[in-house]
Amino acid sequence: MKLHHHKLRAKGWSETEIKHAQRALNRAEKKKHPVYKFLEVAVFWALLFLTAIGIFLTSIVITPLLIVLPQWLIITILVILGLCLGSLFAILIPDIEWLERKHHIFNFIFLTVLSIFNIWLITRVLANIPFVNPFLLGGAFALALLTPYIFHLIGETARTVH
Repeated sequence: MKLHHHKLRAKGWSETEIKHAQRALNRAEKKKHPVYKFLEVAVFWALLFLTAIGIFLTSIVITPLLIVLPQWLIITILVILGLCLGSLFAILIPDIEWLERKHHIFNFIFLTVLSIFNIWLITRVLANIPFVNPFLLGGAFALALLTPYIFHLIGETARTVH
């Protein structure tokens, strides 16, 4: 578990008390049951899997809309759906405290590639709609999807710096 030193100092904790609490938390982490450790990892992968399912469902939902709506309206719908799905992801990801920088980089790359690929797949291969730019749609969706997550990472970095 991560201790927010600046918050504890603001509450009047001394540096010795903070170090003692951190050591106690580290000891508890080492004694954690293997099943509990497995469940922590499973929650992360389940969240990533559910987000991937959400991306796929978004692609399916917009398929009929690609035929009848102009591109700017489709982009608007994708941005709204991406912000909603990204907000759910960004709300749940802070509860997984063991994540490191490499996990966040993986999440960022995986969700970006999956978003763009899914939109491309739907527009080019399945729907075969030549007048829609799949990379523009996929990029707008990926950016909207990742915006809440980016704000979470910025906020997390700001908290650890102070």
